[in-house]
Amino acid sequence: MKGLALLTVLVMAGYCFGYCVSVGTFVANEGCTVTVPIELDSAEGLSYAGATLAYDPQVLVVTKVEAGTLNMLMPEDFISSGTNGLVFVSMFGSAEENVKGGSGSIAKVTFAVREGCAGRYSDITISNVELGEKTGVKDVTIENPLSIVHGMVRVMSETAGVTRLESAQTVNADTRLGTLTLIEGDNLQASDKQTPIVVTGDVRGLTTIPVVEPVNGWASGCYALLSTPTTGLQFVLEGVDDVIFSEATENGVTTYYATLTMPHEIPVVAEGETLATGTQNQIRTLLGNQLTGVTKIMISGPQGLIGLIADMGIAPSTTLEGDVLKATYARPEIRITSFEPQTGLIRIKVTPGVGNTIVSEIETGYIHVYGTDDLSKQMSLIERVGYDLTPYLEETTKGEVVLNVTLGTHTFVKVKVENLDQ
Repeated sequence: MKGLALLTVLVMAGYCFGYCVSVGTFVANEGCTVTVPIELDSAEGLSYAGATLAYDPQVLVVTKVEAGTLNMLMPEDFISSGTNGLVFVSMFGSAEENVKGGSGSIAKVTFAVREGCAGRYSDITISNVELGEKTGVKDVTIENPLSIVHGMVRVMSETAGVTRLESAQTVNADTRLGTLTLIEGDNLQASDKQTPIVVTGDVRGLTTIPVVEPVNGWASGCYALLSTPTTGLQFVLEGVDDVIFSEATENGVTTYYATLTMPHEIPVVAEGETLATGTQNQIRTLLGNQLTGVTKIMISGPQGLIGLIADMGIAPSTTLEGDVLKATYARPEIRITSFEPQTGLIRIKVTPGVGNTIVSEIETGYIHVYGTDDLSKQMSLIERVGYDLTPYLEETTKGEVVLNVTLGTHTFVKVKVENLDQ
């Protein structure tokens, strides 16, 4: 296929919104695989997105087509098909409601680069785009401007000198090159196998190099980013807060490393009990920015109540011992501060245990009111309970919840914080 990456813009008069569908430009060696996301800059007002990619089958072979990140917003169906040189993808959302905001990829297309193609390239051309809303009839591109950014896969030999052409380029994971010149907009892709991109000569241009995530996303671990004779380079990782950069030089070659700790992967271990996945996630969230450099969270507290206390938005007290964060929960106090039988208005106060702190709202559905008209009888759950958490995080009213209860014949009430699913 001839020609460099192009920018095509279609503008309709009187528009109020615009969409951009794009693919990137990638640098890779022959015999490697390259995953190309089809990106959509906004899914606002959509319930359907489809695109057709054209590529050179003499250079590339499609090995896999997967739904992109927009599948979370349009989860009803994903369809792909293809012929030699073409890939068709379609993603469908709800027929009841259009997507409200969000961006991401429609699909991820993985290509194998044919052997013997060094020095060649394949344009990745978006030859057709269809964007529709919930009726399944209206094509929103008729009334809104659509811009299309085509891409390319550049196949380079292991000794090639790579410089930018027209479009910003991503140097594919596991690529070997002779020299590399980067300018603003270019980046490196990290390897799922955590092996470096190798440049046997100089890396010129940018001194701070952006690194995009591996095809399967970041995971905790040490990534070898780049191996090169060039010293003094710095890196920035997209979407990662907890990262430590390091480097090692041997025989005149410097390898740059990034060690990541992904908060959602830090194990949470309790003494004497197994915590549900939801509880572990809640505790990680409550501990927030205390997790930098932490590889394990050890939790102690009242047996069987740790998950419930976490669901009350209470963070434990903590101490850091090396890379282990030790967190302790204490039993909180819950009491009724006022009750108006005429209106069914109940105010309760949650007071955390010693050293614990309320940092987020209580999980919806965990406050239950029981009532009876005779204290000699067992109390039953009052089904219709609405509550207001507005004061729960305010400094002067922290821990307060306002409950609105339809009492019926109940004249005595009690409030419990509990998980009825367990």
